[in-house]
Amino acid sequence: MRETKTEKYIKDLRNTMVKVFGRNKRFFQGWFEKMEPMTFASVLKNPIYNKRDVLYSLEPPTGFLHRTGQKNELIMELAPILMGSAVSCVFVYGVPGTGKTGLIFDLMKELEQEADNKEVELKTAYINCSENRTETVILIGLLNQLNPEREYPRMGWTRAKALSEFNNLLEDESKQVLVILDEVDYVLKESGDDILYRLSRINNSVKSKVSTLVISNDVRVGDYIKPRTQSAFGRVKVIFSPYTSDELFDILKERAKVAFKPGVITDAVIKKVAEIEAQRNGDARKALELMDSCAKIAIAKKRNKITLDLVEEADKNLERDQMLAIVQTLTQHQKLIYLSILKNEEKVMAGSDIYRIYLEECESLNIKPLSERRVRSFLIELTEMGLIESEVGWLASAKKKTRKISLNLDKAVKNKAIKLIRDSI
Repeated sequence: MRETKTEKYIKDLRNTMVKVFGRNKRFFQGWFEKMEPMTFASVLKNPIYNKRDVLYSLEPPTGFLHRTGQKNELIMELAPILMGSAVSCVFVYGVPGTGKTGLIFDLMKELEQEADNKEVELKTAYINCSENRTETVILIGLLNQLNPEREYPRMGWTRAKALSEFNNLLEDESKQVLVILDEVDYVLKESGDDILYRLSRINNSVKSKVSTLVISNDVRVGDYIKPRTQSAFGRVKVIFSPYTSDELFDILKERAKVAFKPGVITDAVIKKVAEIEAQRNGDARKALELMDSCAKIAIAKKRNKITLDLVEEADKNLERDQMLAIVQTLTQHQKLIYLSILKNEEKVMAGSDIYRIYLEECESLNIKPLSERRVRSFLIELTEMGLIESEVGWLASAKKKTRKISLNLDKAVKNKAIKLIRDSI
């Protein structure tokens, strides 16, 4: 049976998740160096895992828990597609790990199946904007998915050429088209809102009926959208709130039943993991990763059960690796700002000093710098990501009230972060 587009999206994203979270080559590297030598045979002898992939699958074993309200709301908004109408632009908000992408992929499968049942000609296209950060690249990505019979070049086309081809494709055929832009905050912060503006107006000029669903990890994403676009875009907002401790417990327990062998993990351990992540961002993905990390330590210590004492040990090691993983997702200017902070040897830094170093970095790389006001907003974002600590107060070295920036990193981690940024800019 031929693989559907949605199934392909899910498989690709699942592979990415396993690659980033489950097989990160830096994972516990320093910790494992302290252990006695291991072999594949010794790992396989340990009766911990039953089906580990379940911990990282986008499809929960028994469906999405604690997201019935959001699912019902999205079904109500997307149902007009099956009636021959275009959908008003739908905005989905929520911090990472709250089930947005997974639930929407699940709904895409249901929508495609129902479209087949109703003989509605529907084409869907999913673009992750963290990897496609300009309007031109997004348009070419949409063309390749909506018209797979033709291969469109990833490079070499102007925006005008890509837009003309996109409009021609939608003008030639009369069908329903659903465009999903995930992690749209990346393109808005780097390239502006032109792609949203065009999609919000496109039904006025083509035969196909285009519906747009936008997913964002940043609840302040509206700050990056111009009034002309806001008037037509984002009228419908579906909020995915962070999971509570009780909700995370249910999610973790459901997956643990399948991922681990009977008796390996207790409710007390699952509850502890849930409490730790609920106190942070309510991120189910990180909670599952922490639970998996506990299992890895148990195997390394030749235990056949995951015990409470392993949770804090795993959490401490993961914090470092998660910080480096976050650094990889930063935009170019966010990386330059963070690099400016990492290079400063002072324990507490003034925002103005960071901006001065940032300007020097931009000049050395021949990159046009952002305004000081824009950099200040990025400093707030880096704080919210947990990469820095900052507060507004009196700073003696600056002899004034300013934003005080500080880091709580050991030298080895700081050097790793600097190298990571240098290699990626």
